[in-house]
Amino acid sequence: MSDYPLLPQRIPRSIMFVGLLGLIIFLLLQIVPIFISPSESGSAESSSVITREEAAAKAAAFAKSRFKEPISATHTVHQSDSMLYGYLSKEHKLNVYSKTYDSKFPTDTFQTEVRMKSGTLFVQVHMENGQVTSWIYLPANTGEKTRNNYMSDWSRLMAARQAAVSASGFRLSDLKDASVAGNVVTIRPKGYAIGDAALTIKITVDWPASASNPVILKYEPKFNAPDSYTTYVQKQKNLASTLSLYGSMLMNALLFLLAIVYAIRIRKIALFRRGLVLCLLFLGFYIVNNYNMADGIRATLGVRSNTDSLTAGGVIISNIFTVFMGLAIWFSLVSGDGLWRRIGKPLWLRFGEPAYGNHVWSSMKISYPLSFALLGAQTILLLGLDQFIGSWSTTSVDSSTYNMALPLLFPLLAWCAAISEEALYRLFGIAVFERLFRRRFLACLVPTVIWALGHVSYPVFPAYSRLIELTIVGLLFCWIFIRFGFITAVFTHAILDTVLMSFDLLMMGTAINIIAALVYLALPVAVAWVIMKVAGRREAVG
Repeated sequence: MSDYPLLPQRIPRSIMFVGLLGLIIFLLLQIVPIFISPSESGSAESSSVITREEAAAKAAAFAKSRFKEPISATHTVHQSDSMLYGYLSKEHKLNVYSKTYDSKFPTDTFQTEVRMKSGTLFVQVHMENGQVTSWIYLPANTGEKTRNNYMSDWSRLMAARQAAVSASGFRLSDLKDASVAGNVVTIRPKGYAIGDAALTIKITVDWPASASNPVILKYEPKFNAPDSYTTYVQKQKNLASTLSLYGSMLMNALLFLLAIVYAIRIRKIALFRRGLVLCLLFLGFYIVNNYNMADGIRATLGVRSNTDSLTAGGVIISNIFTVFMGLAIWFSLVSGDGLWRRIGKPLWLRFGEPAYGNHVWSSMKISYPLSFALLGAQTILLLGLDQFIGSWSTTSVDSSTYNMALPLLFPLLAWCAAISEEALYRLFGIAVFERLFRRRFLACLVPTVIWALGHVSYPVFPAYSRLIELTIVGLLFCWIFIRFGFITAVFTHAILDTVLMSFDLLMMGTAINIIAALVYLALPVAVAWVIMKVAGRREAVG
């Protein structure tokens, strides 16, 4: 007889208690602090944030006032000074910075690319008060003649100081510490510092032959994190890149090959149509996400004149990579299911097998308290890492909800992560490594570490902090998978990520995002109910 995962008809009180406790811990320690002190919690979302359209309008008005020419197009993305934000987060100075400097020198802005016949202007607009905080102009004709030889360093310095007074409200007495190198003026305003980060203003003053007066091509006030911090972060990023390449990407490729090999070896008992629906769901959701997050790619490019082509290329590469991921998932589903059935322990029931619908419904029910328990455990882990190794995080514009065409599609990624990661690292990973090591713990640990290494490149420092966190969380997922089966593991993973992603929608504040968040939170119930009804009808007919 096959050893099917047994699920209780009623959720055990112990699991209900642990789930409720985990939810309380998550809410009290992760969510409540965001409302008490949004800046210190690292939350970028706010109901007072202007729209991207409003930011584009303000940037366009600024461009017209400066260059007096028609605008052909605008494009706005969310931009962030990740290095400064990370330093402030590490030193617990986000709240102080927000109260002291953020109104004029924000860490996060809307960057609008304004295209004109003469060139492209990148304008940074404050996300809340709508003020222009900095800009960079890239002329279309870089070979245009200038009158720079007629400008002395003194006149260039005076023009730069006047620009700083006009743009940021400085007093001239604060701008005495300055230097000139070519057409670039560097000013270090007096008294503008937080911790070891001091404000520096870079101003490019040019005098095109076609202009009657000098033009400020670049105005960029910026608090620079200390060299010791930037050096450390760069070393951590290099470490994360190495760990991600050798520990995750290459190992994932090896798992992909092993999945193909085992699918061929057990082809007599494997069902190759198994998992096609899940694979197609993953591909559909993820490819939609790639287009949805195209502006995240655009934001990482910074200030360039060819952002359109580079962004399009980035989306194409992402889609190609997604297809390979889809193939890896499919072979993992086929091989993993076959390997478990080969030893008489099918941890993934097939549609049409006895009580399949009830199994899916029971899996969904128990997954909610399990996911809440994991949220609580993850919260405790994060606090422990903060206390014992001083971990901290910073911003990442490539995954910012402000850089999504439709933020309400964001939680679809929860299902992508649940399907792909539970298939590759649990269903197939544990099965194949148990055959290799003959030890259940090692069979769980190895694919879990590979999974965790795939997350070390996230903007969390030190780089190994996510390895520690997710190795522990991943082992808990392994226990859920082995005890309750693949479907429960997928539901639990999807619900956990949905809670986190839906909260981002709730923080954005608009009615449609709030409604979408609530729908996503209830979606597992609807999915399980439909499957239960369809499976029940098939059993009745059969």
